This record gives sequence, C-alpha cells and structure tokens, in this order.
Amino acid sequence: MNIYLISAFSYRLIDDEVKKIVKNNNYLTMNLNRITIPEVLQEASYYSIDNNKKYIVVSNAYLFGNVKTDDKYIDELINYLNNPNPNTVLIFTTLNGIDLRKKITKIIKDKYKLINILPMDRKSLFDFVKKEVQNNKYSIDYDSISYLINNSYDNIDIILKELDKIYLYYNKPCKIVLKDIEKIVGSALDNNNFHFVSSVIDKNLDKSLSLFKDLKVYKVEPVVLINLLAREYRLMYYLKKYQKRRLSMKDICIKLNLQEWQVNKLYNNSLKYSEEELKDNLKTLANIDLGIKSGKLDKDIALISFMIEACE
Repeated sequence: MNIYLISAFSYRLIDDEVKKIVKNNNYLTMNLNRITIPEVLQEASYYSIDNNKKYIVVSNAYLFGNVKTDDKYIDELINYLNNPNPNTVLIFTTLNGIDLRKKITKIIKDKYKLINILPMDRKSLFDFVKKEVQNNKYSIDYDSISYLINNSYDNIDIILKELDKIYLYYNKPCKIVLKDIEKIVGSALDNNNFHFVSSVIDKNLDKSLSLFKDLKVYKVEPVVLINLLAREYRLMYYLKKYQKRRLSMKDICIKLNLQEWQVNKLYNNSLKYSEEELKDNLKTLANIDLGIKSGKLDKDIALISFMIEACE
C-alpha cells in the first residue's frame, strides 16, 4: 500500500498513525495551506536518487472534505491515483473530516487505505484512556480516568499530553493513583486559562468574555492572562519568521521547544493573523501590562477592551 488518507479529530492520533506507516524512515511534510496539489504531485512523481521508497505526508488535506475545491486539481490528483509512483508513499492527513460521497475520497477508500478515526463519546474515550495506560504497562482505576478526562475537557491531545507527564512522574510501570494525578495533571483552572487564550486567538468574543467572567470567580489576575496571550502571539510571530526562512518542521519544533502537533496547531491559528497584526497585538499587550502595573489603567477594563479589539 503506497497511498493513505488519515482523518482524525486529534493531532496526536494522526501523528501516531503516520508513525505506524513510515516507521523509522525519514519523511517530507507538505502543507496544503501553503502549497498546491500540483506541487505535491510533482514531488511525489520524482524518483529518489538511490531508488528507495520516499515518504510524503500531506497535512491539511481539505480536498477530501466538504470544502469546494478546484476541479482541475481534483482531476490531476485522480490521474496520479490511477497511476502512482510505486516508489513514493503518499499520506494525506486532515483534522476537518472527510466526505465519503466525494469521488476522490471513494477512490482512496476503494483502491488504497482510508483511516477514519471518528470523535469519541464518553464511554469510548474512557475505554481509549484505559487501553492507552495498559499499553504502557500501567494500571489505573475508574475515578482516576474520570478525573483525567474531566480536567482535559475531553480533549484527547490534552489527555495524552497529561499521560506523558504521569509516566515521567512514576518512571516505571505501576498503578496510577488519583492523589498523584491531582498533583501532576493541570487543574480545571489551568484548562480554563488555556481555553480563554484559545478563544481570544480564535477571535470568539462571546466565548472569551464568558471564560473571563468564570476566571474572575477564581480571582485570576488579568496580568496572568495578558502574559499567556502575549506568549501565544509571540510563538505565532516566530513561527511565521521561521517559515519564511524555510526551516524544517523538526528545526521549528526545536527552536520553539514544542512538539510537532503543537506547532501544527500554532500554524493553523497563525493563518488568522498577519505578521503586522501579531506585532501590533504584542505592542498593545506590553503597553497594557505597563499601564496596569503603573496604576494608569484599570486591569479588567484594559483586558476587556483588548479582547473586543482583537476579536474583531
């Protein structure tokens, strides 16, 4: 099998499936938000110098979903699928779902390999976590799994990240107990901070204001939220700079000290912003921070004003 389509609701699950396919081989990542289908096909059609298999992972493969696409591009891809380069393993990935009625998706399903991981209900998520823990030679009880899921807002990427921290804490297979999880796993408050930042970055004003109101109950200082927002804008700004310099995904991950799935998420968020907008937001937040600390600005009003402007 040399052509795959992976659809999932989680960066980590997609990454796990890719690793199963490429194993220990190097692979090239191409993002359809930055390049075109003809560029992908041109690269896929090339034979490697040593005639070994070449692996290409094509992320953000929107054309398999319900988004309207250029028919010419679809025709070009269908032509390739009917006569692919046998030395190239082509892996398409998408977080936005697939349309099984589409001709291009049907071809992948009928002739190649379609991996479609659907969103999980509560029971499926519980079973997934339990199996994941057992696969790593640990054991865990019901209350511990429930606590982990609740404090990760049912988000698999967050859950798996927290499990990584838990494994490091114990350092060897054993029973995972609730009192330790409560110390290791980010609290609901930390996750509220995370969701607040995400909602502002997504320019969702209603959700941002609602979460800010909740955080006020916990007496979270606006300066803390300002610093979290500034960090996110700064990372997106650096990411755009590194992309201009054509750094590889591996190098970007090292420079930003982030995992690949985090950089991918950062990239998708950065599409909403220009470099100038990111710089302006950073300058505004710096001035707000200074104004609050010097007593010239009301901290709540200053942050809410920024949210209103940033979410326009």
